[in-house]
Amino acid sequence: MSRILRALALVAVSASVLSAQVQTKQFAVVTRLGAVTPERSSSLNTGALLGIDTEYALSKWLGIGTNIDVLRSNTHREDFLTRLRYGNAGVGGGDSIYYQNIGQAVSTINIGAFGTVRVPNKTLSPFIMGGVGTYTLIPNAQVNGRAKRKTDLSLTFGGGIWYKLGDRVGVQLDARAMQMRNYDRNFFNPALGRPELRNPFPEDFPNPPAAKNTALSTMFTLGFRYLPGGVGGSN
Repeated sequence: MSRILRALALVAVSASVLSAQVQTKQFAVVTRLGAVTPERSSSLNTGALLGIDTEYALSKWLGIGTNIDVLRSNTHREDFLTRLRYGNAGVGGGDSIYYQNIGQAVSTINIGAFGTVRVPNKTLSPFIMGGVGTYTLIPNAQVNGRAKRKTDLSLTFGGGIWYKLGDRVGVQLDARAMQMRNYDRNFFNPALGRPELRNPFPEDFPNPPAAKNTALSTMFTLGFRYLPGGVGGSN
């Protein structure tokens, strides 16, 4: 009987904790900093990430919000081969051909809307999220000889934990996967369409992995979560 009473008391305390933690009609702002690792077929290397989320609690369990993520990374230069010709084959001394891999810095901006399902708790609050938005790829204008951009659909899903430090502040750890749709890595090739793209020495310059029309990037971030006005709001 004593064990049953203790179990009932634990359930009652847990229920009161759940009720007291996350309340409705409450905005939260999260600034996030971390790293992004794209899949190999995207021809992008691991880079840095800066993001900001705004979230509105519809209930203790559900929320909606918006996110802006700015990613900065470099292309995998071994995937982009070109050749440079010097001299004239019809002139004495002939010509010379040099093969060169070309890399460049790329900025990616992802803007989206998402929904969250949260398990409210006294100090630790785990959650899952999913959303849809648009991504914009901005390669280096000097390397490409002109400014250009590519914008298309993005999908984001993931989860994490919010650790409460006070009534208004906390830290957030999360992992997210962002999929870029209608992706084309040749967008990063400054020599695209030129005849020198041919690779006559595959044993010395291996071909990149097979291209895909989607690119999945994994993001790990540490965030600072701020609730303007405190945890209040209406139940």
